[in-house]
Order: sequence, then structure tokens, then C-alpha cells
Amino acid sequence: MDNKSVVASFFAFWSVQDLEMAVAHGHPDLVYTIHNGRDASPLAGVYRGPEACRDLGYAMLAVFDYLTYEPTIVGVEGDIVRAHVNFRYRHRTTGNIIEGTRRLVFEIKDGLIYRLDSFEDTLRLEAFMRMSREASPEDLLEPFNLQIGRQKSGAGA
Repeated sequence: MDNKSVVASFFAFWSVQDLEMAVAHGHPDLVYTIHNGRDASPLAGVYRGPEACRDLGYAMLAVFDYLTYEPTIVGVEGDIVRAHVNFRYRHRTTGNIIEGTRRLVFEIKDGLIYRLDSFEDTLRLEAFMRMSREASPEDLLEPFNLQIGRQKSGAGA
């Protein structure tokens, strides 16, 4: 399988949240780095090995519902594959929605993902996570109870 196909296959499994098959694309010495500070996301940092990346994947899925995940491979240069992801996630605890883009840089070795670097707008993510941490479940709005009925007066009555 060529390098682009390795990444495309990884995306196919991650897009349907088949974490075990996605992680199967990882090299035994896999290093995944999320390049956002801990203030931006508690999941930011460096993860080494498929098991740590699997645990990270489950942590991501525990925090967010993936509403939209649209990856696009934008370039391949030798062992480096670059991708762009449009996403829309719902924070499970608060119901807050975050959407945006993320850049991913994959390094392929021996037909497996050897290194993966993730980049996104740190300030936007930090503001979202701060808002989500500060919102307590009691602060969430109840669904609107709209009083819809026939107009009694005015235009269209």
C-alpha cells in the first residue's frame, strides 16, 4: 500500500470511529503529538506507542461526539502525507459545539504511521475548553418550550 493509501485507510476507520482498526495502522514506535498547550486541551501532548494512542482515541470519543469529520489529503512528499480536516464536535458534558479545521502531518515508515502531528487554532480551542469547563450542568438551557399557535391579531391573522 502506498503512503497516501495508508493515511486514507486510517481516515476511513477513524471517520466511523473504528478505533481498533485505525490504531492498527500505527507503527510499534508511533509518536502522536497534539501541538496545543494543556491550557487549550487536557488531551494535548505527546503519546508514544499504539496503546497510548488507543487510550487517547477513547478519551477523545469520551469527551466529544463527532458530528462531522471530513479529512482531505492535500499532499504527499515521500514518506510525509499532509491532510486537512474539517470537523464539528459536540462536547458531551455541556452540549457545546466546536467546529473548525485541523492540519495533520503523517510520517509513514514500513507501511505504517510512524509519526502524527496535529495542529489547530490554539486560542479558539482554549476559549472553547475554558467555556466548557466553566459551564456546570445546571447552567445548561432546557429545550425551548415555544408557544406556537394561530396569531390573534396583526398581519396574517
